[in-house]
Amino acid sequence: MSTQTACRKAITDQEVSILEALANSTYQQTAEKYGISRGKVYSIAMAHSARKNEERIQERKAERTRRQIEILSEMMNTTQSADVLDYLESLPPACADLVLTSIPYQVGVKYGGHPESDTMAHLRYAGWLTMIISDLARIIKPGGVVFLQCGSTRDDSGSLIPLDIMLFDVMQKAGLTYQNRVAWLIPHGLTPKRRLSERHESALIFSKGPPAIFNPDPARTPQKQPSKRAYKGPNKGKLSGHPFGAWPSDVWNIGNVGHNHPEKTGHPAQFPEELAMRAVQIYTNPGDLVIDPFSGSGTTHVACKRSGRDFSGADLFYAEMANHRASKADQDQYCKLPGVSKDSIAIWQAEAKLCGKAPKDIAGDMQKELFK
Repeated sequence: MSTQTACRKAITDQEVSILEALANSTYQQTAEKYGISRGKVYSIAMAHSARKNEERIQERKAERTRRQIEILSEMMNTTQSADVLDYLESLPPACADLVLTSIPYQVGVKYGGHPESDTMAHLRYAGWLTMIISDLARIIKPGGVVFLQCGSTRDDSGSLIPLDIMLFDVMQKAGLTYQNRVAWLIPHGLTPKRRLSERHESALIFSKGPPAIFNPDPARTPQKQPSKRAYKGPNKGKLSGHPFGAWPSDVWNIGNVGHNHPEKTGHPAQFPEELAMRAVQIYTNPGDLVIDPFSGSGTTHVACKRSGRDFSGADLFYAEMANHRASKADQDQYCKLPGVSKDSIAIWQAEAKLCGKAPKDIAGDMQKELFK
């Protein structure tokens, strides 16, 4: 037996002895007997589900989860007027298939007309976001995804800090696995002095373990050469590109919601439905639950209603707006596939004729793929 194996065995034997002693002694008495701290005894007992009153502890935990499930059922498909941490604490563990949200950037936006609603000290802001991410990791299901749309913040000296860089390590430490960082290209914005204008924001995509769902088709882009054919191999002469379009990338060219945008509401920092719809369709299936703890104007919830997903969310200032907007949304009759173009439709139909098949509305059949 090696020295390392013997050490592991000695530790295991000691833990067994400690647990046996603890059955008839207090934490303090057991700690004094073995010359270790009371906290160490408690940690050993907790690791082996042998704490004093373990049965009552587990009963209280089960009761809390049961109550959280009841609360979630009451909040389903609504936006609550609530503080984000209070809302997240009310949710049961492993309940969400996707968390899709845009966090406040802490740059002085007057949410709800309140001048101090976005002016937290930077250290407090960082700690606040850490608590939120910890809760997001708790409520997401194994295989679920957290899609965190973020831009830049400023520290107390006024220096810019990209939020994706600031939060990357936090999300990893929360037990989440990095998948992608999406660059959302924004065509319009402010022109700063003596530095480049910012024309993109980022979205961090993390999952709890390997993602359970990944639907690429709703995010595909048109093939640059839809008529390209394979020049060798078993498919020689056949169209080589995917009929639904090219594989989706981590660059999303989606227009922002400006003052004259048809989706514009009274929210000062609204993101577009297309961005939310793309994330919802990629990482969930119809009937799944999407959580948005910063619901804002309700963009995420509109995307969920349009695509047949359940949702829940909260906002301290705009819950009424979000609920009203979601109530007006209807489920789409088909799923638009952005990778399908007029050129590709014509080529597929021509190919069908060449192969002796009856012409049909191929694009229409494809677009109904997610809504049969």
